[in-house]
Amino acid sequence: MRAKLLLPLLATLLLLPASSLEAGPKLKLDKKKIQDLATRWMKARPKTHFERWDRPTRAKLLAEAKALGEPPPGSLDAIVALMWKAVKKHGPRAKKDEFTSPYGRAWWLRSGKGGPKSGLILGLHGGGVGAGSASEAAGKWKLPKTMQMYPQGIRLIHDTWNSVHGERFLLTLVEIAKAQYEIDPDRVYSMGFSMGGSGSFFMAGRHPDLLAGAIPAHGVVPADRVKEPDPRKVGRLEHGLVANMRNVAVYFYTGSKDVNCEPGTFMKAFEEIEALRKDDRGGYEQIEFTCHPGIAHTFPAGEPTKGYKWIADKRRQAFPTKIVWQYNAAPWPPSDAKDEDKANRRPKRWLHCATPEDYMDVTARRSKTDAEHVIDLEITKAYAEDFTVYLNDRMADPDHEVVLRVMDKEVYRGKPKRGYDVILESLDAKLDRTLVFDRKVTVPEED
Repeated sequence: MRAKLLLPLLATLLLLPASSLEAGPKLKLDKKKIQDLATRWMKARPKTHFERWDRPTRAKLLAEAKALGEPPPGSLDAIVALMWKAVKKHGPRAKKDEFTSPYGRAWWLRSGKGGPKSGLILGLHGGGVGAGSASEAAGKWKLPKTMQMYPQGIRLIHDTWNSVHGERFLLTLVEIAKAQYEIDPDRVYSMGFSMGGSGSFFMAGRHPDLLAGAIPAHGVVPADRVKEPDPRKVGRLEHGLVANMRNVAVYFYTGSKDVNCEPGTFMKAFEEIEALRKDDRGGYEQIEFTCHPGIAHTFPAGEPTKGYKWIADKRRQAFPTKIVWQYNAAPWPPSDAKDEDKANRRPKRWLHCATPEDYMDVTARRSKTDAEHVIDLEITKAYAEDFTVYLNDRMADPDHEVVLRVMDKEVYRGKPKRGYDVILESLDAKLDRTLVFDRKVTVPEED
């Protein structure tokens, strides 16, 4: 009997046009307007991290985006796909794997073709003042199903990757890999030995929102005393680098007899990580460290292969339920005249600060019930009204209220509206198809 009842229904379905069988309602998007706006945005957007936006132009385009109204529910992925066409055509690109920076020629060695199923490795070379070659890194750092970029330090100084020009070079490479080669933004890794190890540690601590993982080998962490084998004599480590690693996978190692990059700062960093683990359940879980006894400034037995195996399955935590963000306005090495006002070192996932303050310390948590999503901010040495929380449907059900609390005081309760301007500015922040949001809540100023 059941089969007889189903036959007429099946026959009816087979006669319907294919379009009527598609799941869900069709989205009503003005594709032409969206793509036109995204094209003008990407044409105006700086092509490297050495350049700045023209603020009036940016403000005008954001106003146009806001004027488009509220995007339909469930449309974020479709809108990003439309905007991404402009990113592919007009976003950061490099001919012959190089571009011109204010500091001179910026170039790199590259292997792999990229693509949506490909990750990215930034392989950072070692060296120091007047020394360092991209070819040294190119012979080592690699993983299956990744594209590799091995940059040549633009200015060969101590800790060149930690410098403003080194950092901006690496941030530009990540964007080129996303826009030109369409790599998977959830599989970006930083790896290096010696000075490259210091730079990889720096990237994991300063830009954990960009990385799935890092392998810092035989490097150092900026501290009161860097050339120190004894972690008890290191003093203070650079503010923020260790604490910011809460949600990123880091596999780092050194040797007890290393006299080029003494092991004290790496050992001190891991002591701090272990202390943080005890007080922060669920945090700093994907971090592993080894100080190899009797090993000097060279790869220990089995490395870097063991590190490759450990990190191969690690993926970025794009929307962690807790973020720790400590900020240092003047990280090592000190800026020179060319660097003045050019540093923009602001790690961010779903949290943004308009004007980060030196030595600020911020913890952001997300939790939810059947009726509301609660975001708790704990902020010291910064202005609460400078902070904005970004949201999308992967993080928060739009039918539920969002509650924002600062230092346990409720400052917002409601259902924030979607906005094309929010989508555009969040896509712009990282050129990242994953870290895109369509709603936001800014902490209101106190009366």
